[in-house]
This record gives sequence, structure tokens and C-alpha cells, in this order.
Amino acid sequence: MRMTTTVKMIGNALAFLGTTASLVWLANLVVLILHRKKEAWLARQPEDHPESGWPSLAVMFAARNEEGDVERATRSLLAQDYPALEVIAVDDRSSDGTGAILDAISDEDPRLRVVHVRDLPPGWLGKNHALQSAAASTKADWLLFTDADVVFSSGALRKSMAWAVAHGADHVTVAPEVPTSGAGERLFMAMFGLMFLLYSPVWAVENRALPAHLGIGAFNLVRASVFRAIGGLSRLALSVDDDMRLGQALKFAGYSTRVLLGHGAVSVRWQVGLGGMIRGLEKNFFAGLNFSLVKVLAGAFGLLWLGAAPHLGLLVGPWWTRALCALGVGSLVLILGFVRPGWQNGVSWYYALALPVSALLCVIALVRSAWLTLWRRGVRWRDHHYPLDALRNHVRHRNAWARELWKSTR
Repeated sequence: MRMTTTVKMIGNALAFLGTTASLVWLANLVVLILHRKKEAWLARQPEDHPESGWPSLAVMFAARNEEGDVERATRSLLAQDYPALEVIAVDDRSSDGTGAILDAISDEDPRLRVVHVRDLPPGWLGKNHALQSAAASTKADWLLFTDADVVFSSGALRKSMAWAVAHGADHVTVAPEVPTSGAGERLFMAMFGLMFLLYSPVWAVENRALPAHLGIGAFNLVRASVFRAIGGLSRLALSVDDDMRLGQALKFAGYSTRVLLGHGAVSVRWQVGLGGMIRGLEKNFFAGLNFSLVKVLAGAFGLLWLGAAPHLGLLVGPWWTRALCALGVGSLVLILGFVRPGWQNGVSWYYALALPVSALLCVIALVRSAWLTLWRRGVRWRDHHYPLDALRNHVRHRNAWARELWKSTR
């Protein structure tokens, strides 16, 4: 009798969780369809000459031990035909051939300026300090922050700048094309990409009345005057998730943030292999949750609820809850089918059918990130240890500043 009651309670709980999660996905599918025509693709934009002329542009990236990718990425930038272009590469304490490769390219093309950083001052993450140093060294009208392994197609800079000027944007971020190889990578990217879709939908990011924000390290284009107005990266000096926090700071300060889809224009091979993807979130996942164990538990529950409950709900409960769960799984299939060309290469619609496994993999990445950070009492990044106490203290001050920004502009 007790066993029957327990099984029934578990079944009812799964039916409830599956139904509520399915309603979330169904609602997101409807929103995605309604806003589908508003999405802008960088590759499809014209290279129209702005009436006021092309503003000067400085593209900057930090490279630390990137000798395998830095030459290709740098040459793709220098292959751009954008006028008044300056490329600033910061060799951030590299111990391999990164600096020598960049110096050799600089000798060939004077548009590339290489800055060699030998020491990291206290209170800064290496990348953030490198980018802040680069930004302080230029008088360009616009700044483009990118990474050392990002590849740009021909005309990408002209198209993005023309679009930014035409739309009166202060900040433009591009969701890059992320090539994947193998079922493991694509399975992981299925849930990981859906997380971004829920957390930072394009329509909400572009709505100034909503706090949703987005900043992607592969492509953060910012007006220099706006960047300086928020103090540059000084308030984000120890933010591990600096790209997202820059997007947040700019939007909370009242500036216009816009999003472009980068398929066919901006590409980055994020990580290699399923293990590489899990390891790739080692420093960011826990940091993105403000190093809070409560948020880790909530995040793990949320991933399993949204990723697994609709599928489990197909197996339990009355017919109408199963029908709703079928609609939820169908919504996931359609969502992946809709968004796949935009940002997650190779993640076809049928990966939605294995989303419980994908969600579990993301939970593993989250728990691993939290465990390693706690065990090490900090974040280990590029052969440098950043103490957890300092990171948490930074998060408290940064979040208080962000809240004040939001209040002051609303």
C-alpha cells in the first residue's frame, strides 16, 4: 500500500514538473516565432557607407599561449577592408610562441600593434587587464573586443559598423557561428544553447525596459565614449564572465544594446570534444552564478526540470498531462530547428529528443565548476590563481554598482 502511494506521488510530481516545463518551452516557441522576423544576420547586412563617414575602429584581443590559433585569427582581421582600422593584440604573459608570431605579422602590416604584458597588477584578471590596457592606448571612435581564436569573414567589420550606425546602437554583440564535430559536442551544445535562449533572448536584450543582457567575448562592439563613460573594465576587473558583465553594465547604464547573429560572418571553434566543452566552463559556470552554492542547486534543478521533465512526463500521469508533455518535446524540436542555423552548427532538431542527457551533461559541468573552484579556493585560469575570497568580494561590489546603474537610468 505504501509503495503504491509512493509510486503514485512520484508519478504525480513528474507529471507536474513535465507539464510546467512543457508550458515554458511552448511559450518560448511562440515568442520565438513572433520575433523571428526581427532577428538580424550579420552576413546578410549591406556594407552601406554611413552618411557621416566610416568611424575609426580599434579591434583588440588578448592572447596568452595561443600560438595554435592566433595567426589565423589575426590575419582574418587584417584581411578586412575596413578603412582607418587599427588592430591591437595584447601578448599577455605568453610562454610559447604567441608573441613572436604577432611581432612577425606586425612587421608585415603596420595596422597591427602588439602590446607585450609582462606583469599582472593586483586586483585584475589577466584578460581584463590586457583589454583595458589596449583600450586606453587608442583614440578610435569604436572598440571591438574579441578573442584570439575568432575568425571573421570578408566584410564583417564594415557590415557590423554600418548596421550599428544605422540603428543608433551603442553596443553590438554578435552570437558567433560555433562549429561542432561529433555527437558529444552537439549533444552538449543543445542544452547549453537553449540556456542562452532562455536567459538572454534577443528581443528582451534589445528592450531597454527589461534587465536581460548579453555580451559575447567573440564580438563586443562598443562606442569608445560609452565604454569610457562606465569606467571601462575597471568595475569588472575581477569578473571572470567579463563579456556578459560588460553587456550588463552598458545596458544598465541606459545605453542601446543590439544583437546580430553571426553565422557565415563570425566563427569560433569554442572547444574540442565533449570533455573539452565541460572543461571549458570550468572557470565561468560557477562565476556566472556569483559563486553561490544556492544558485548552483537552483541551476542544477532548473537544468534537469527544463531538460528532462517533459520527456519523463510522457511516461506518467493522465492523458492530458502526457499530451502537454508531448507538446513540450515537440516545441523543443521546433526551437532547435528554428535556431540551429543561427548559432549552433550541427545541432539538428533530433538532439531535442536526447535533451535529458544533454541537461545532465550541463549539470555535470556546473557541479564540476563549483567543486573545483571551492576545492582550489579560487579560479585557476591561464596558469594564474585568483583567490575565491577576492572574487566573491568583487562580485558583491560589482553587483551593487550594477543595481545602482539600473536604478539611476530608470
